[in-house]
Amino acid sequence: MNISKFLIFIFFCFSLRSENYLLIDDETETFLNEIVEKIKSALKFKQEINIYVLDDQSINAAALEDGNILINSGAIVRIDNHEELIAILAHEIGHVEGGHIISYISNSGDFLKAGLVTTLIGAIASICAKDSSPLIAGTISGQAMSTNMALTKIQQKENIADTKAVEAVKTLKWPVLNGFVSLHKKMSEHSTEYGGYISTHPQSKDRVLKFEEHARKLKGQKTPKHVLDLMKEYEKKFKRIKHKLTALTSPIQLLSDLYKNPKNSDEEYARAIALYRTNKNEEAIKLIDKLTDKCGEDQAYYTEIKAMCLINMGECDKAADVSWDILKNDKKNKVHRDLGLIYALATISKNIKKHVASAIKVLKKILIIHKNDVSAKSMLGNLYAISGDLEKASLCAAEIALNNGDFSTAKFHAKKAINCNDPITKRKANDIILLADEQKKDSENPF
Repeated sequence: MNISKFLIFIFFCFSLRSENYLLIDDETETFLNEIVEKIKSALKFKQEINIYVLDDQSINAAALEDGNILINSGAIVRIDNHEELIAILAHEIGHVEGGHIISYISNSGDFLKAGLVTTLIGAIASICAKDSSPLIAGTISGQAMSTNMALTKIQQKENIADTKAVEAVKTLKWPVLNGFVSLHKKMSEHSTEYGGYISTHPQSKDRVLKFEEHARKLKGQKTPKHVLDLMKEYEKKFKRIKHKLTALTSPIQLLSDLYKNPKNSDEEYARAIALYRTNKNEEAIKLIDKLTDKCGEDQAYYTEIKAMCLINMGECDKAADVSWDILKNDKKNKVHRDLGLIYALATISKNIKKHVASAIKVLKKILIIHKNDVSAKSMLGNLYAISGDLEKASLCAAEIALNNGDFSTAKFHAKKAINCNDPITKRKANDIILLADEQKKDSENPF
């Protein structure tokens, strides 16, 4: 393994710890991506950025080497408002826009020359964790003067990310700089402070002063009404998502009392999720039905909970029916991914023939938007098998194997799919066979 690949591996070890897992929630991701797209637009940055939510209670986010962003559920649950959330996202987008993580990896040779491999690994860990501890361990093993020079470069990139974040919200005329201030005050109050020469991040106190100065300069500036309306909408969505993620990520032993006396519809929604997670399915359905009557615009997300409760109760037919009632009204370029997967799950679980064709259409729409969704691809293969379309089922298996880098298995299934009468399926199967053969040649003749 060369040094760059090794350092990328270390980076991902710190970013995706084995005891945690990614949360897949369409509602949360849709909200986060909306904010990200607007910040990207303000920075005139066109590269695609995907947001992944990690089930981790610490307040943390990280820009990844591939240009995507990880944000911990704790970075939503434990902050106070949409302004602080925007501060986190805007900073990480500043890293992506600046190509900072790629820069850390590509400049690994400079660290090697200075004998600073451990320092670089610590620096990357600190970038992910917003914590200087891993860096300190590396610094002890490194050379002090060269280390300080390298860390100065890293701090410069942190300052650049901050500057980009402020630039974006100013361009958008978003009145959220107080959120930048309050977020970094929390970091300053609850983080152990280390000397500026050793921390990869500028000191939180210094950042607070900087953000306060930006906020002062904009004080009294009139905010357009459409922006104020958008900020109200974002705060409303933030509160809803915060309650939802609290219910999704709280330890199971705390769920019985979580939102036991809900004060509003968002807390009732979270309570229904807590009830579902503790297998109190009938109680959860009653609460969801009450919410659906009051708040019809959120019906798709409520229906996800109801359908999963019905599946838990063995009532897959009802789960498929209530899911399809919502999904049949989805537009061509928009589909509720999570509800679509639940619909397919219910259909497959009880082999519900009347829903098979519709479930196939829904999954194909999901895969247009989420091309690498393995769950959707696997369920699609199952549905094709139920419908008797075995060649297309084999193509799905081949594509999954191809994505996993298992070219031998991919070719095996592609050969079964190539006899299909559908020209698109035949072409895709043939492409997989050719690719598998090329990979085999490359492995046999590495030079």
